[in-house]
Amino acid sequence: MIKIDTQPVVYYSQLDEDHFFTWAQEIPCVKSIDQGYLHIDGNEVDEEALRDLLALLERYRLSAKPLADLCTPENESWFKDREQFWYDDIFGDF
Repeated sequence: MIKIDTQPVVYYSQLDEDHFFTWAQEIPCVKSIDQGYLHIDGNEVDEEALRDLLALLERYRLSAKPLADLCTPENESWFKDREQFWYDDIFGDF
């Protein structure tokens, strides 16, 4: 299980906060949200879910570094693409 800390998020309205949690809960691999963390089942992450996680974390300015654990031989060719907006946040220090 991968945990993403959501506590750094700054919400600009109640609707903004509602949208964050609704979006997160719609991603199938997000199993729960509690105590300020998204709990992600790495065994259920497919390409679409990973791209949704990347978009959610980018939109709300959360670190995507924990997603590095989701890199597999099957997704490495696009996930580790140095030209993508997420590369430095996830793999930049490796």
